[in-house]
Amino acid sequence: MDEICSGLFVGTTNEAGNEVLLRECGVDRVVSLTHGGPETGFPSGVSIDKVPMKDGPRNERDRFESAVEEVLSGLCSSDSVLVHCSRGASRSPAVAATALAIHRGISIDEAFKQVAAHREETDPHDALVRRAATASHTFQQ
Repeated sequence: MDEICSGLFVGTTNEAGNEVLLRECGVDRVVSLTHGGPETGFPSGVSIDKVPMKDGPRNERDRFESAVEEVLSGLCSSDSVLVHCSRGASRSPAVAATALAIHRGISIDEAFKQVAAHREETDPHDALVRRAATASHTFQQ
């Protein structure tokens, strides 16, 4: 699990189920982008927003935008938010970068660079990068 900026984390399904890790990092909210949860379940005491998404070109625009809205809601409420997908490499970095771009008023390219600088595993599918660019433009209008 990596902190992308103050209060915004990107991680894996297993990390989303790690109560000790979430507590140590001060995570208040988890935005789950997978169709299943961690083997151990989600910890109690943490708000869970489930927005199951598919990776790549099969990803639905409304799901992507709903996930971004959940992250923004947390950030605007001063919650610490973990965005997770299976490996924390494609869906969650794309959603986190989009929310970061909107929240900070920066370009989507700059947001992706910031995510990649803090999360080595970042490797979003090209379709999600395009979806992020479209969504960030839509939200910032």
